[in-house]
Amino acid sequence: MLSRSEIEEAAVRAIAETLREDGEDSPRISGDATLADLGVSSLVFARVAIELEDELGVDPFKEGPGRGAAKTTVDDLVDTYVQTLAESETR
Repeated sequence: MLSRSEIEEAAVRAIAETLREDGEDSPRISGDATLADLGVSSLVFARVAIELEDELGVDPFKEGPGRGAAKTTVDDLVDTYVQTLAESETR
C-alpha cells in the first residue's frame, strides 16, 4: 500500500500540473491549503480526480468515502484517497 506521504505527493503533483496546464501559476501547495484558494474549480477538481484515479487505481467519488463529501483542503482530498485505498485492500 502507498504511504500517506506518497498519496499526498501524487495529489499535489496532480493539482500543480492541472493548474499549470490551464496557464495558472502553481502556488505553494500545502496540506492545509484550501482547494478554492489554490484556484481549484469544480472542473479542475474533476481533472485532478481523473489523474489520481489513473495513478492510484481507485475512484473514491464513485462509491467510496468521497461520495457526496465536501473536500475543502488538500488534506481532505488526500485523506479520502488514503481511506479508499485502505478499504480496497481489505476487499
